Amino acid sequence: MIKIVGSLRQIFERSALRHPAFRRLWVTTLLSSTARWADIVVVGWLTLELTDSALMVGIVTACKMAGYLLAPLMGVAADRLDRRKLLILASVVSGLISVTMLVLLTTGWLTVGYLMGLSLVSGLTWALDNPTRQAFIPDLVEPEDLTNAIAMNSVATELTVIVGPAFGGLLIPILGISGAYWLIAMIYCLDLFVLLRLTGVKQAAAKTHEPLLKSLLSGFNYAWHNHAVLVPLLIALMLNLLVAPYRYSFLPLFARYVLDTGPAGYGFLTSMAGCGALVTGLWLVSQKKSGHRGRLLVAGGLVWPFTLFLFSLSTSYYLSLLLIFLAGIAQAICWTMIATLILSNTEESMRGRVMGIRTGVILSLPFGNLLAGAAAQSWGPSLALAVYTACAMLLMGLIFILMPKLRQLA
Repeated sequence: MIKIVGSLRQIFERSALRHPAFRRLWVTTLLSSTARWADIVVVGWLTLELTDSALMVGIVTACKMAGYLLAPLMGVAADRLDRRKLLILASVVSGLISVTMLVLLTTGWLTVGYLMGLSLVSGLTWALDNPTRQAFIPDLVEPEDLTNAIAMNSVATELTVIVGPAFGGLLIPILGISGAYWLIAMIYCLDLFVLLRLTGVKQAAAKTHEPLLKSLLSGFNYAWHNHAVLVPLLIALMLNLLVAPYRYSFLPLFARYVLDTGPAGYGFLTSMAGCGALVTGLWLVSQKKSGHRGRLLVAGGLVWPFTLFLFSLSTSYYLSLLLIFLAGIAQAICWTMIATLILSNTEESMRGRVMGIRTGVILSLPFGNLLAGAAAQSWGPSLALAVYTACAMLLMGLIFILMPKLRQLA
C-alpha cells in the first residue's frame, strides 16, 4: 500500500496536475463527465421502460449526439471567446436540463418527445464543452506538459466512465430515476462552483477576428492539408460510426435481453469499459514520453472491435465483463493517441477549430447509434454487434495498408 501511495505521489509530482489552473479544470472534468455518463445510463434505461423498443433507444441516443453537428462552429467560438465562460455556460445549461427532467418525471408529464428534445439540447452543451475544454488545456500547462495533460484529462474522463454509469445504474433501483436526477443536478452545481474559481488564466486567443464563415473554412482547410491531423480524424470518424455505439446502443440491449442483468448489470458493464480505459490512462501518464503513437493507434483500432466481436458471441455475464474491460483498454489507447496526435501537430491559433472538427467527427456516432438500433431490432443485438465490429476490423486493416505513414506518426 505504501509503495502504491508513493507511486501515485510521483505521478502527481511529474504530471500536469501540479499546475493549479489545470488541476481545477481536471476536477470539473471529473464532475461534468460523471453527470453526463450517469445521464446516459438513466436515459437509455428510461427509454426502454417507456417504449420497450431497441430502435427508440438508438433514436434517443442519436438525438443526444446530434448536437455534435455544430461542433466546428463551437470550435470557432473557442478560438474567439473566453473559454472559461463557455464552459460555465455549458455547465449551467446542463444543470437546467437535469432540473427540467426532474420536474417532468415528478409531474408525470415526461414523454418520448420531451426526452428527444432535451437530448438534442444536451448534445449542444456537449458540443460546446468538448472542443472548448480540449483547446483550453494548452493555456493551463507548459508546452512540455501538454501530452501529459491530455492523458490526465483522459484519466479523469475514464474515471467517470467507471463512476457515472454505476452511479446511474445503481441509483435506478434504489432511489428511482427521479432520485438519480436529483444527484445529477447537484453534481452540475459543484461543477459550476469549481469553474467559477478557475480565474487568472491568460488565454492564447487569435489576434484578429475573421468573418465567421472564413474562420470556419480555414479550420477545415488546415485539417485537410495536415496529414498528422487528417488521418487521426478519419480513424475517429470510422470508430465512432462502427465501434463506439456499443456503449450507447448495444450494452443496454445486452444487459436486458442477452445477459439478463437489469439496470445495475448495465451500469457495471459500462463501468468495466471505464476500468480498462483507466488502466491505460494511468500507464500513459506514468510514461515520460509516449513514442510510436501511430503504431499504438493502429493496434488499438484493431483490438477494440475484435474484443467486442468476441463479446457479441458471449452469453456469460462474467466473461462479458472481462471482454468489455479489454475493449476499454483498447478504446482508451485510440482516443488518447488521436487527441495527442491532433493537438501536438496543430498550431496554437487553430486549436479551437481543429478540436471543434474533432468533436464534430462524433457526428458519425448518432448515425452509428441509429443504424445499430435498427440492426438490433431486425437481427438481434448479438448478430448486429458482430456485423458492426467485423466491418470496423476490415476498414482499420485497409487504413493500415493504404496509409503506411500512420505508423510513423509520433
